[in-house]
Amino acid sequence: MVPLVPMLSLSMAHSVSELQYLFSIYVIGLAVSQPIFGLITDRIGRRTVLLSGFGVFVLSSILLMFADTLAMMILLRFLQAVGVGVGTVVARGIIRDHLPPDEALKAFALLTAAMGFTPVIAPVVGGFLAPLLGLKSVFLLLAIVGAGLLLLCFHSIPKDTAPDSGARHNASIKGYLSVLRSRAFWGHTGAFGFLQGMVFTLMASGSVLFEEQFGLSITRFSLVWGGSALVYVLGSFLLSRLSALGSPRWQHTAAIGMLLVSLCTAALILWQGLSFGLVVVSLFSSMLLSGILTPTTMYGAVNAVPLWSGSAAGLSSSVGMTMAGLFSWLGAAAYETDPALIMLCFGGAGCGFVACWWVAHHNTPSPAL
Repeated sequence: MVPLVPMLSLSMAHSVSELQYLFSIYVIGLAVSQPIFGLITDRIGRRTVLLSGFGVFVLSSILLMFADTLAMMILLRFLQAVGVGVGTVVARGIIRDHLPPDEALKAFALLTAAMGFTPVIAPVVGGFLAPLLGLKSVFLLLAIVGAGLLLLCFHSIPKDTAPDSGARHNASIKGYLSVLRSRAFWGHTGAFGFLQGMVFTLMASGSVLFEEQFGLSITRFSLVWGGSALVYVLGSFLLSRLSALGSPRWQHTAAIGMLLVSLCTAALILWQGLSFGLVVVSLFSSMLLSGILTPTTMYGAVNAVPLWSGSAAGLSSSVGMTMAGLFSWLGAAAYETDPALIMLCFGGAGCGFVACWWVAHHNTPSPAL
């Protein structure tokens, strides 16, 4: 959707700020549905919920091809998010259910690479596809991909993936109360949310920023954004292959690196103003560090209360997506006030991550081991 904003603005006669609702409502859909899905998967298992969610995603993607008003697009984007949001919850729950800590962190690293690569590389696909075949082709592609995943999950996900059926059937609001009382959960969840905030600050308004301020076409912006996706994937891939990167020492070093990137970005913006080089260096540096740090925040949140891994996965993802939506809105509002302010929001999100990281790890054993 990111590179489609300028085209939608012309074809539907809506401002950039109005079109940001297409991003915000998607994040809201994820935030609202995932805690519910988490509780349901703890109660009845993973497979049925997963297949039902992907079915809703495919149907809403098809209907988006025929939406002719912004209100209808917003509604269908919400349903898209509700449907696909179950994927995150189930994937995290299955990893926590079946793998020991060392293997789980590596699996979360690969999961992070996949989850990070797809939403960031997607603008590259949209940037090439929409000008060539039109806006409807983007939604058709989403429907095809969703249908493919639905069939894959139907054949590969066992009927019952939860290891303890008794615990499933006893799942209730008590599980959420246990999660809500966990300091480790909130520290890791907040850290995850602020990392998402850094990405979404630039994601929602990035195409407009690069086009209006630096003169880049949609295609060239897509290449820059796709390059940052590859860097993000590289960070997660290195974590999955080099066990030393999962040690507390290296993880804390990466967190300090994120603090330096955030502070330097804000300081240089205030000193020299907005520049293409500063935005690109800050984006690529933060993406590399995020790829290394995000798996630990995800696993830490899910592992905070092991009995309720599904509930924790849903709630942590919901909080993270809510924060992402907030920073998406802040980035758009900041850009319309002063384009340079978008990078201050970016740096602020990075500082917020470091604060939550300290909460999660202060006097708390690291889940990376």
